[in-house]
Amino acid sequence: MTLLLQASGLIPTDVVCSREYGEDAVVQVINDDVAVIENVDIFTPIHDDPRVQGEIVACNATNDVFAMGATKILSMQAFMAYPRHLPRDIAAGVLQGMTDFMKKLDSKVTGGQTITNPEPVFGGICLGIAHPKDVIYSSGAKAGDSVLLTKPLGIQPAMRSYRDLRDEKRDTLLAQFDESELRRIEKSAVNVMTQSNREVAAAMVEIGVNAATDITGFGIIGHANNVAVLSGVDVVIDTLPIIRGTSQLAEYFGHKLAIGQSAETAGGMLIFIESGRAGTLSDLLKKKGIQCWSVGVTTKASPTPQARLADDVQIIETDFL
Repeated sequence: MTLLLQASGLIPTDVVCSREYGEDAVVQVINDDVAVIENVDIFTPIHDDPRVQGEIVACNATNDVFAMGATKILSMQAFMAYPRHLPRDIAAGVLQGMTDFMKKLDSKVTGGQTITNPEPVFGGICLGIAHPKDVIYSSGAKAGDSVLLTKPLGIQPAMRSYRDLRDEKRDTLLAQFDESELRRIEKSAVNVMTQSNREVAAAMVEIGVNAATDITGFGIIGHANNVAVLSGVDVVIDTLPIIRGTSQLAEYFGHKLAIGQSAETAGGMLIFIESGRAGTLSDLLKKKGIQCWSVGVTTKASPTPQARLADDVQIIETDFL
């Protein structure tokens, strides 16, 4: 997307984002009381169970709206592209999974678009609302902020393992890893990808935070870097909470989990908050049953604002059950 924005002239060729292009979702302030927040997310399937895949799609699409501080989702439009030979019950299962997930958010799938495509691609167009004063932008982080994360990392190696267990690479994988352990990792990963960030958004609005973003395809360092550039601060990540067992998988597959560059799907919220309020927010999240880790700090910007790992970064292994 960055290259397209540069090529189209929407941002200069020497920057990767701007205050207009770079937020998790599009915000339109309608009046003094209402802001409309829109997001679209489309990706290839990551799970074989159609309903689970549908839940992951809906979670991923809504998380960007929650990252902006909205807690009310008006609707989800389903985007479904798949080959003609794909059994109809599979596509229907994906749609049912999306519907089930949206019901938990007191919302629903209200329509969408279905097309034929050589490979299956599913997604959602999400519409939320919030009070303009409650909208949280990626550009609001300040030097001295504490940085919190609400879900562990490790989706890319976990789901690569999930895939290899189901194809011709199974025997090679099981020569290195225990199958029951891989199944446990898989379960944790699915739990991560299907837990909504709505309650996190509500807590952020209640306590007050400076900035937030959800962790997806660019990994924690990529998304933290976006906040750094938009906010004009440096972000130092000193802790990486990961799904227990994914460190070894990432090393085996060659994924960059240990340096914060492994891709995530429907990941946690990366929250930037005044250090004096961090404990209050963390306590509130824990009361809601939401895991939370302090993962870094912001500092005064270097000549070029950026995110980086601390030299002594700590890796914490955890389950997400």
